[in-house]
Amino acid sequence: MSEWRKVLTAWAGAEEHRKVVSRARECIRQALAKCRKPYVAFSGGKDSTCVLHLVLEQAPDTMVLHWDYGPYYIPREIEQEFIDHAKAIGARNLRVETSAEYERLGRKAINVLGREYLGKLVPKLRDEEGYDMVFLGLRAEESVKRRLKTEGSIWREKKMLNCAPIRDWSWRDVWAYIFAHDLPYASVYDLYAPVVGIQNLRLTTFFDPEFDKFGSPNLDGILMWRHRHLDPGD
Repeated sequence: MSEWRKVLTAWAGAEEHRKVVSRARECIRQALAKCRKPYVAFSGGKDSTCVLHLVLEQAPDTMVLHWDYGPYYIPREIEQEFIDHAKAIGARNLRVETSAEYERLGRKAINVLGREYLGKLVPKLRDEEGYDMVFLGLRAEESVKRRLKTEGSIWREKKMLNCAPIRDWSWRDVWAYIFAHDLPYASVYDLYAPVVGIQNLRLTTFFDPEFDKFGSPNLDGILMWRHRHLDPGD
């Protein structure tokens, strides 16, 4: 990654990059004006890192919500990195949630995020705790589905406002922002970049059968081999 740092830090000074950052800040300003109680969804990945930094610039007390996928999908040293990074970026109100299913089922815990996070936690935040907006690190470049979902950057979904302030950013913009602001990022990016390329880096759960179709567990087996046999079922 060191060879890219110089190149992309220079890109951070380009007019095109400064414009997308300015639009993201304006998007956040408008979003904050529309809500009473927002939170930032922080995965620990590169995109949510940028969103977290941008939101806390304007609203430093915003609640930061991090979902822990458990020890069989995210090694504990990497999970601790996510927590440390959120605090280093400025999270004052950090909340970590998880599900007991990750411990109980190990790597057979399929779609727990959908059932426990989206199906239970998000409605609780909205209906019981009064949160009315979530800032998300979604980018249109990542997939057609995300491009369609984030059209307009601010939208309402199931009675909750959603804001994707870096929707129009490229991977270059993301890394330029991280390098230019000297933001911490997950160490696994340094491990995977020489293999898949910086432009293809994404943070996912490791040895996860849900990503079999992308070949992710095979790559994990080479780069994260020490964590292959963490599952109590092995």
